[in-house]
Amino acid sequence: MPPRAPFGLAGFRRGFRVGLAMALPILVYGLAFGIVAAQAGMGAGMAMAYSATVFSGSAQLAAVSVMQSGQATLWAIAATVLVMNARYLLFGATLQPWLSQAGTGRSLISLLFLGDANWIATMKVIDAGEEDRAYLLGTGVPLLVVWLAGTLAGAVFGAILPDPKALGADLMLPAFAASMMAVMVKAPASLVPVAIGAGAALAMGAWAGAGWGIVAAGIAGGGFAAATAKDTGKGTGK
Repeated sequence: MPPRAPFGLAGFRRGFRVGLAMALPILVYGLAFGIVAAQAGMGAGMAMAYSATVFSGSAQLAAVSVMQSGQATLWAIAATVLVMNARYLLFGATLQPWLSQAGTGRSLISLLFLGDANWIATMKVIDAGEEDRAYLLGTGVPLLVVWLAGTLAGAVFGAILPDPKALGADLMLPAFAASMMAVMVKAPASLVPVAIGAGAALAMGAWAGAGWGIVAAGIAGGGFAAATAKDTGKGTGK
């Protein structure tokens, strides 16, 4: 059996510093969710528990919208979270060759702290040759802390704070997704999966709704990228 990849304090610290640099927009996003949760009648304790267990702004906001419709069931909320978080299946798949070398337990713990921001940060350092698998966990810890802090502040003071849409908070996820794409596009050919995913999202979204459009985009774009990718062995220990 080959030795496990390093998973130590040095990598954690490197990741932690990057996580701190990304913390402010996550704090604002958490504040927006806390406000929406308070306006939907959720108490601070429930909002905090929701943020701690789901840890996904898009999924949480979508589920609260379902609750506000007055027709929410446990199955409807669970399906909403599943659909909105389907992209994490793709995120985990891209990290698996690198992260799995730290062992199953460490990998699973690290993935509990996975988000959009630290996924793109971790993918960048993998390409740069990062060997310490604790880097992902390091980036995730400060992001979770500020997410919970923002949720608490929004839930407690939600009654006196303005609607998040008035602050433009509803645009944060699309803006971040666009910035992720801009960072990852290194050649014109990289835009092909983006175009395929966008087309799938528009087609499926018009037929089944925006949530399923996100799923279709991930499957179509990610599937095309996986089918056409060349195995360079980066980050896999080969």
